[in-house]
Amino acid sequence: MELIQTIKSIVIDTVRAMDLLDTGYATVVSASPLTMKIQATQLTVKEPVAVLTDNVRYRAVTIQGENVVLNPGLKAGDKVLYLKANSGQNYIVMAKV
Repeated sequence: MELIQTIKSIVIDTVRAMDLLDTGYATVVSASPLTMKIQATQLTVKEPVAVLTDNVRYRAVTIQGENVVLNPGLKAGDKVLYLKANSGQNYIVMAKV
């Protein structure tokens, strides 16, 4: 029975160490190309590692000949919520906070 518990403990520790999924906050340094500084580690992440969801992309429509901005997008200094995936291989910007 001790062997099974030891193996179970090793597997749990290994999965935790892989750090597959995490969330956090970052500050946008530059909107084009997207560059952000991770708050917890001060790591700077750039496109294509950092990607935007539709929630934070610039979006505008033309209504009766007038351009209406639905979402102004990101600008330098904005705080964002990100989702870290694939052990930090990708940072997905979920929302502006």
